[in-house]
Formats: sequence, structure tokens, C-alpha cells
Amino acid sequence: MKPSIRCVNKLKGYEQYREFAYPDPYSPLARATRGKKWGFQTASYILAGLPPETAKLSGAPWTVGYGETKGVTPNSRMNEPEAYSKLVHEVDSYGAQVFSACTVTPNQNQLDAMTSLAYNIGVSAFRSSSVLRAHNRRDFLAASRAFGLWNKAQGQVSSGLTSRRASEAAWYLEPMPEELATEPAYENMAQQVDPESSLTSSSINRASTVAGGTAAVATVAEVTRTVADVKYSVASLGDWLLPIALVCIVGLCGYIVYTRYKQRKEGWT
Repeated sequence: MKPSIRCVNKLKGYEQYREFAYPDPYSPLARATRGKKWGFQTASYILAGLPPETAKLSGAPWTVGYGETKGVTPNSRMNEPEAYSKLVHEVDSYGAQVFSACTVTPNQNQLDAMTSLAYNIGVSAFRSSSVLRAHNRRDFLAASRAFGLWNKAQGQVSSGLTSRRASEAAWYLEPMPEELATEPAYENMAQQVDPESSLTSSSINRASTVAGGTAAVATVAEVTRTVADVKYSVASLGDWLLPIALVCIVGLCGYIVYTRYKQRKEGWT
């Protein structure tokens, strides 16, 4: 199995063709030169008109054609036919590596969507991604959600990447024609749907609230220990309240961390 022509055409739309090399949009150089016609003029021409301290900023990774970064320098240039031919070749190469990483055979839409992701983040990153792990355990919903984890550039959330990941996730879940023919009838779906869960019903929020309450109890216990005229029985118990409270806090914090880990495994951000 190999990526379809639809995958090539979608990547053309995602990447957008540029004849001349341009700096990564989130690189220091690009951020310092907003408004410059990167990709539409030779980079050397633009760099020559910049202040020396600005021209020295990093623009890596430099890109040309349809998102090509391999071996690209500020002087690189690529016409459209060459860029399209390069894209087709790269898509086939990425698709083969994505397919080989799948222990569960993907359908065409799954392969295309994962190839699009790998083309953007690199095969190495894809092989270690939550998308691939979820796919290989047949948790396709978690795999689709995990696309959204790859929406940052230089530590910043990118609206463009967020939109692309949402598109790829929907593409990944899109049924093939033969799968549509075997889907269960919609009349078997539950008609009485529960209201949207409130924020207070979140397991994380419940744990955090209990942890906060326990911390408050510990504080009160500590104050109690300082009161000289408290009854002996309460004073004796007070010696144990702080250690018990601290143990509870540690346990609850561990539960919160576990819940966050479980969410990440299932593809939630």
C-alpha cells in the first residue's frame, strides 16, 4: 500500500508552493522580519536589506517548493514542476516508512493522514508518537485525538498547525467506502443522550478539590497543636493529623499525575 494522489494534493494545499527559500515562520529571523516577501524573492536579496544584527538571526529550517527542507539553504530555488515531482517522490518515501511502522495495517485514509503528519514532523518523531502507538493497539479514536498533540512550533501553539492537525485527524477517521457499507444502522444508536458533563464532575477536578480540602485540614490540625488548653484526646490525635494529611496529599497528587498520563495515552492534550 502507498499514499494516494489525494495525499499528494492535500499536502500541496497544506504546504503551499514557494519558488524561493524562506525561513521557518517561527524562527528568530522570520519573527523579526514580518511583512518581508520570503519565498517570493531571493533570500539573499531580502537579507542584504536587513540590519546586520537581524540578518545574522537563524532562519532554520529553510524551506522551498512544497515544504521541502532537506539540504535547503537561503540560496535554494525550485520551480513548480520540480517541486511537484519532488513532493510525489517524498510522499512515496514517507508513506513506505509509515506503513512499515504500522503493526496494524491501516486503511487508505489512515495511511494518507499519518503520512501527512510524518511529512510535517519527520519519520523519527512519528515513530515515537502517540498517534502510532494508539493506532498499533487499534485505539483509532485515541490515535485521531493524538494528532492534536503536534500543534506547536518553537514552543508556541500555531493556529495553522492546529487547523492542519484537526483536518488530518478527521481524515484519519474518515471511513472507506467498503466500511460505510458495513456500518451498523443509526437507529441502533442511543437516542436519550445525557447532558454535557459539568466541570465539577471531572475526575481531575474532584481530586484537586479533595487535595485542597485535605491541605486545609492539615493546616487546621497544625494550629490545633499550638492551642494549650485543648483536651488531651484531641491533642493526642493532633500529633497524627499532619502526617496523615500529608500522606493523603501525596496520594492524591499521584492520582492526578496518573490521570494526566492516562489522558495523554488516550490522545488528549
